Amino acid sequence: MTDQPWKTSHLDPATVESYFRSKAAAAFVLSDHPEARFTIDPPRQELRLLTPAAGSEPDVTAFERIGLRRVKLTDDERDWFEVTVDAREMHYEAYVLIESIVDRLRAGASFRHAVSESVEGLKDLLTKRRKLTDDRVIGLIGELLVLEHVLDSRGEAVAIPAWLGPHAEQHDFGFETFDAEVKTTTSEARSHIIGSETQLEPVPGRPLYLVSIQLTRAGGAVTGFTLPDVIGRVRDRLDETARTFDSALEGLGWADGDADLYPTRYEPRSTPRAYLVDDGFPAITSARLDQVVPQRPLIGGVSYRVDVTHLNAVTPPQPLTEFCEENE
Repeated sequence: MTDQPWKTSHLDPATVESYFRSKAAAAFVLSDHPEARFTIDPPRQELRLLTPAAGSEPDVTAFERIGLRRVKLTDDERDWFEVTVDAREMHYEAYVLIESIVDRLRAGASFRHAVSESVEGLKDLLTKRRKLTDDRVIGLIGELLVLEHVLDSRGEAVAIPAWLGPHAEQHDFGFETFDAEVKTTTSEARSHIIGSETQLEPVPGRPLYLVSIQLTRAGGAVTGFTLPDVIGRVRDRLDETARTFDSALEGLGWADGDADLYPTRYEPRSTPRAYLVDDGFPAITSARLDQVVPQRPLIGGVSYRVDVTHLNAVTPPQPLTEFCEENE
């Protein structure tokens, strides 16, 4: 906190800019009833609002420019809410947000509603953080579990180049003698969505295996893991390819700063199984469509669900042999 005395004031744009041009933090009282203390912090390019903690906290985790925490002050034994706003390149707009919160508090709104309504009114200021969809989270966890196994058995020189998923290739993994398409579900059945007519189409001369992974929500189980947990475990195994791995994650929409958006914990529902995608496998492929669909070039965007629960699983070649359930 600044050592400057608290001052009561309404600031115009020119005044806000003048404070940001200075090197010292400046503190203000925006309201006495309810109490609202305000700080401009030029070195950090931040604005901070302090008000006594009352009621529940609003959820602001989806916004990249706003933070919220409960703090203790050296001159007060009460808990206080501290709202922090990243004001880079929008000093006065950030100030307007803070003042809007205080105005709503003065009007009798709870802290939760004051913040929520002010944020809603200034969405252009607070860019929403982009969270991966639940399906993409589950799919990425599945691929990373396979990658983790290959790292342990063959090392990063084999594992990272084999992971093709981030590069929009036809299949998720390309090993020395075969390809693998990883499908992950949280359902009780091994029912998987296939997103295109090429996803389960083998490359000529290379066997293709569908690797089926089942997860379930873990709650508070000690064996549970989150997406950030799995990413961290893989990173810990990397040395020379760490930068390549991070770049691949970024391309998939992952950002380390968004880790708190993924609190859900999972654990394996069963041992993964592998299925050889051969002539008897129920796959919709381009080659099969070409044989039966008139004017085939007019058909696109094929997506379907396949349930492999009762199909005969097989033991895949190395390096996935120990990862999957052993079968005759």
